[in-house]
Amino acid sequence: MATIAFIGSAGIPNRYGGFESFAEHCTPAMVAAGHEVIVTCDARLYPDRAPDFNGVRRLFLDTPANGAASVLHDLFAFFKVFLRSSHIVVLGVSGGLWFPLFRLLCGLSGKRLLVNVDGIEWRRDKFSPRKRRLLKVLDSLAQRFAHRIIYDNEGLAPFLVPSCRGKSHCIAYSGDHVLRVPGTAVEPGTALTVCRIEPENQLELMIEGFLASPLQRYTLIGNWNHSPYARQLRARYAHEPRLALLDPIYDPHALAQHRERCAVYLHGHSVGGTNPSLVEMLFYDCELLCFDVSFNRHTAQDCARFFADAPALTALLRQPRPPEAGRQALRRAYSAQHIAGLYLQQILHGQSA
Repeated sequence: MATIAFIGSAGIPNRYGGFESFAEHCTPAMVAAGHEVIVTCDARLYPDRAPDFNGVRRLFLDTPANGAASVLHDLFAFFKVFLRSSHIVVLGVSGGLWFPLFRLLCGLSGKRLLVNVDGIEWRRDKFSPRKRRLLKVLDSLAQRFAHRIIYDNEGLAPFLVPSCRGKSHCIAYSGDHVLRVPGTAVEPGTALTVCRIEPENQLELMIEGFLASPLQRYTLIGNWNHSPYARQLRARYAHEPRLALLDPIYDPHALAQHRERCAVYLHGHSVGGTNPSLVEMLFYDCELLCFDVSFNRHTAQDCARFFADAPALTALLRQPRPPEAGRQALRRAYSAQHIAGLYLQQILHGQSA
């Protein structure tokens, strides 16, 4: 039996994003397979700090897990789990500065060090050029000094350090944890997007494409108050009667009702790898229209149609939904049990670099 520690995320249950969704739904499956699992958590997000979550041990740190402080969070989290674990998986590359030290200590003690590099953070427009250069350096250090690298989408493979590709493996996120609401009718003429309000999520493109279409209602759920960009975008479109610009919805039942009712889901993510919201929507029955980048094509495959600009999206929204095959196979591939098994293979059986 191994003792596996996951550090670098905001914690479980999910209060933030993709890494947290993975940890919440896949680490209990690792416990069920007979292993001890630890997940470090950002204490600010969890008033209830019970040490156990579905068999997973939670350890809390006061240092924020996101933003500039994440560099220190990863360092403190590593030492918090180091003596307690045999395998350490770092979620994200914010702590890349410390990876030479992490690798040295793991090598001296016979422990295994893995990293999930997430998306290509250094390409995100929301960061300044200086910060993007720093993120690229941290990404490179994390890849070079980890025993194994996990990336979540085949579209990310070209961005791996060439010398590190031999120790890397692609593992996506799971989506079968979504809540279904039987009996909820689909509302024709409706579209939905759930995302962070960031420039790289193509929100303006999708809004303009929708407004030129015959659809009746487009609901966008996201963190509209978190940045000047988000607030300005909301103000720009607040007068549009066919748009519903809603703040984040954390109640699973309420969010599931929105997902069940929509006829079309619009996915605009253009940077990163396998976005969890797209994987989760594969477990609903609506049509999927995605911004045309390799990441989204690898994730949704033949179960979505793709657009590159607002006119192309409008054209798709004017067309009837074509027949679709293959969604059941993708749902099996994106199950928590399957994803947890793939992680365990890499954690326990990958070869050291």
